[in-house]
Amino acid sequence: MADKFNKYKYIIVCAISLVIGIFLFGTKHPESSILFFVPVWIIFVIKDYYKNKYTNKIFMVVIIIDIISLFVILMKSGVPSYIRYILFYVVVVTFFDIYNYYQKYGLYHENIIETQQGYSGNILWKQTIRNSAKVVSKKGILFLPLKIKKIRPKQVLISEFMSYAIEYTLQNFSMFLNMPGIVENRNILQRNFIDNKDHIIRELRSLRNKVYKDIHKKLVSDLINFYEQLAIGGIYYLKHYTFSAIWEKMVERYLNNHFQDIESNKMIFNKEKSFQNNFHKEIFYPNKMNSIQNIQPDHYMTRGDKQFIFDAKYYNCVRGINYKQVAYYFFLERLSEDAPLFLKKKYSKTYTALILPGDIEQKIHFKFNSEFNSLEKDFVILEYYLNVRDAITSYLSE
Repeated sequence: MADKFNKYKYIIVCAISLVIGIFLFGTKHPESSILFFVPVWIIFVIKDYYKNKYTNKIFMVVIIIDIISLFVILMKSGVPSYIRYILFYVVVVTFFDIYNYYQKYGLYHENIIETQQGYSGNILWKQTIRNSAKVVSKKGILFLPLKIKKIRPKQVLISEFMSYAIEYTLQNFSMFLNMPGIVENRNILQRNFIDNKDHIIRELRSLRNKVYKDIHKKLVSDLINFYEQLAIGGIYYLKHYTFSAIWEKMVERYLNNHFQDIESNKMIFNKEKSFQNNFHKEIFYPNKMNSIQNIQPDHYMTRGDKQFIFDAKYYNCVRGINYKQVAYYFFLERLSEDAPLFLKKKYSKTYTALILPGDIEQKIHFKFNSEFNSLEKDFVILEYYLNVRDAITSYLSE
């Protein structure tokens, strides 16, 4: 896997706050250079985790893209509107449609039917009887020579445009795609299709009216989409504006797989055992005066007479009191289904915690000073620092 990274080198171009920029530039093909901005803490985590395998920065980017890709797959049925996600549209959508056609049918070609004279093969009897000489023998009438149908494939412009699309994508995104190319057209990239893409699009639109089968029409439409999206200069973008949403999903999976309990104000996890917890985003409507208003804890679960209210934080340093967790506790601590008076609490114990990326010791984030509230002596908000390496492993492999 590391070999295919050799054509790239990297420089770190920016490191500001939570984000780091990595510019990957092609040593042989400068047009294949790619700029990434990724969470700064995850770079060091991946570097430490894979130091015995791959130390290449590009491999780190691949891992990050794996994380983002899985997130999109998991959220595909209902991606929140605030998540704007673009992952190399040409590669993910159009390229795979073209490549799937190639795997099933090979390069596009036209079959030209020719009639030849011969004595073996697919005999065209009507033409043979009508056009061949008749020879009478003891065994009957012979028609000589026989008319034989020969089918000869003819490569056309469509096959060239198809070859270029596949080879261009496999070369420029080789760090993400480990797929065989087209052996018979390895030199197709020497042709200047990118600068002439407007002409190619016009040709394809014209050709679309000259093919008849639906599978061929779809191929031509996919090629048109490919060249329309093809960027002159080879510039593509990976954009994900809310990596915090991915961290939230990573935390959720880790909680569901490995959270055990809370004892003596300590969160207990078991990395060796896989649980089947049901942490999820829950919606509550506590405002009697406005039934639409709601609260949505990130990770909520009940177990017996306990309820757990956890919140995933993208940053790894807490400044000030987390008012949201305080509010969640008082909204839900006395939750009751004991109508009509609602005096009996549904859960005898309510736990709240912040889950942050890091490796430092867990601690108590908030506990009431008795001067302000002497009745809520048991109310605490915990700070738990989740090892990002463990979170990545759980997220990608479990």
